[in-house]
Amino acid sequence: MSLSRRAFAAAVLASALVVAGCGSADDSAPAVKPAATWTAPAGLSGDLTLYSANPQELTDDLVAAFTKASGVKVKTFGGETGKITAKLDAEWQNPQADVVYLASWTPVAKYAADGKALVYSPQDADKIQPGWADKGNAFTGRDGSALTIVVNTKAAPGTPKDWSDLTAPEYKGKVIMPDPRESGTAADLVTAMTIAWGKDKTWELFDKLFANGMVVHGANGPALDDVTAGSHAVVLGGVDYSAYAAIDKGEPLQVVSPASGTTITPRPVFIVKDSKNPAAAKALVDFMFSPQGQAISAARKMIPARTDVPAAAGTRSYADVKQLNFTWDQAKASGKDVLAEFTKRYLG
Repeated sequence: MSLSRRAFAAAVLASALVVAGCGSADDSAPAVKPAATWTAPAGLSGDLTLYSANPQELTDDLVAAFTKASGVKVKTFGGETGKITAKLDAEWQNPQADVVYLASWTPVAKYAADGKALVYSPQDADKIQPGWADKGNAFTGRDGSALTIVVNTKAAPGTPKDWSDLTAPEYKGKVIMPDPRESGTAADLVTAMTIAWGKDKTWELFDKLFANGMVVHGANGPALDDVTAGSHAVVLGGVDYSAYAAIDKGEPLQVVSPASGTTITPRPVFIVKDSKNPAAAKALVDFMFSPQGQAISAARKMIPARTDVPAAAGTRSYADVKQLNFTWDQAKASGKDVLAEFTKRYLG
C-alpha cells in the first residue's frame, strides 16, 4: 500500500504523541518514532548476526523494531565500511554474519560477483529507486546518503555553491575531505566525478583543491567533527545525514548540494550466502524495505530507498539532489583503479 506524505505525517504525529506521553528525554532518539506497521512471517526462530556500517543509533532502532515484531534476536557488529569489509574478508572460510549492510556500493558488488551473497529480492522491490537493486538480485540499496558541502557558518567566509568554489583564495586552508581509503562514500564520489567529467577535469579540480591547502583525514565522522569544532570551515564530500543530525542539535552547520551535481550513495544490504538462519535473514531484509523500516531510516535523516516514503522534514529528498551523470555499474568497474590513482597523486 502506498504511503502518502499525508499518511506518513499522520503516523509520525501519532507516534510523536505517544513518545511525548511516555516522557522520554533521550537526546539520541529521533524527533519522531515511526509507527509499528510491519508483520513478521510465522515460524521465525533463532538469532541473527548483522554487520552494519550505519550510524549506531539507526542500527539500534532497526534491530529493536525488528526483534519486537519477530522475536528474533540480532547481534550486531558496527563500524565504517573498511572495518567491516576487513572483518568479512578474514571470515569468509567461516562466515559469522548473516546480513551485511554497508555504506558503499563497490565492495558489495564485488562480493556479489564472487558468489558470496544469497540471491534474494526483498518484498516491494518494485517501489525502490531505479538503479538501486543489483541486476542479479544479490544486493539492494535500502537507503541513501548524498555527498555534500558541509559549511560551518561561523567559520566559513561565505556559502559555496559548487565544488570549484572551494579552490578560491578565501577558502585556502579551510577545507577538509574524508579519506577515500577509509570512506567508501568519498571514494564513490571521486569515481563518479571521473565518469561524469572525465579524469582530466576531475584531477584539475583536485589539483587546485590540494594546492589551496585542502587536507584529507579520517572517515566521515572525524571530518565533520573537525568542521563542527571550527578547525576547518568546510567538509568537501560530507554525508548529509550526519550534518542534518548535528544541525538538529544546534550546531552552526549548513548543508549545500553542489550545483554541478553529486552522488547519492545507495547503502546496500545483502544476505550472506552461507547464513545459518536464512529465513530470519530474509525477514530482516524485508523489514528493512517495509514502510516501517524505511521510515526509521528517514527519521535518522537518510534518503529512503522506497519512492513512496518521504524524506524527513528539513532534509533534501532524492528528487531534490542534482546527481552526476554516471551509473553504479560504471563505478563498480572503475572504482578500484580510480582510488589507486587518487591515492598515488595526492596521498602517496
